[in-house]
Amino acid sequence: MPTPQNLTVGEAVLYPREQAVGLIYEVYERGPGQRPGVQVLLSDGRDLSSFSAEEADAFLQPVGHTGLAYEFTHVGQLHADYQRGHFAEAFATARLLAGFRHIRYLDPK
Repeated sequence: MPTPQNLTVGEAVLYPREQAVGLIYEVYERGPGQRPGVQVLLSDGRDLSSFSAEEADAFLQPVGHTGLAYEFTHVGQLHADYQRGHFAEAFATARLLAGFRHIRYLDPK
C-alpha cells in the first residue's frame, strides 16, 4: 500500500503512466473522514481532472513545490490561464525538479 501523501496546490507531480509532469491546481474536500482529492494539469495543457487521495497515492509521485499559487474557478478559466502562460514558470520549475528523478522529464513537451 502506498504511503499517504498530503499534496497541495502548486506541487509538481510525476504521472509515470504517461511519463509526464503535472501540477496540482486544486485540492478539494471529499467528505467526512476522507482525505482530500486533487486535480492535475499536465505540462502539455491536458487536464487529468480528479484523483481521490487513494488514487493520488497510487498514481502520482510528488517531486516538490513550484511556488505556484492558484485559485481554481472553472475549467474554462483553467484552460485560458494555461494558454496565457500562467503556469509556464511553475512547469519550468516542475521539469527541473522532475529532472532530478530522470532526465526525460526535462523535455518541455
